[in-house]
Amino acid sequence: MDRQRLIEQRILARHRLIAKRLQADPERVLGHARANLERWARSYSEDRLPGWLREWRTLLERPLPEILAILVSDSENTRRLRSSSPFAGIVSPRERWAIHREIRDDP
Repeated sequence: MDRQRLIEQRILARHRLIAKRLQADPERVLGHARANLERWARSYSEDRLPGWLREWRTLLERPLPEILAILVSDSENTRRLRSSSPFAGIVSPRERWAIHREIRDDP
């Protein structure tokens, strides 16, 4: 597996875990993601917000099933979106390392 695909598979695995947590506690997980976006937005003037930040703001207002689908889809667009995910902090470092060990480059 090439390096980029390995990274994408690990990110997808983290977002599958995030999707499970989102289903179990949507208010907390979405609140966390929205708070991240707002904290990041303070680094910019409102008229200079990056497209990815505006896109995530809009996406997080969609119905829960649509948000879940975005988190676990493996399309090119969803891979792009996950590269700027506002769900940072939902998966613990220990869980992240477990995913890294599980999804390895070598057999």
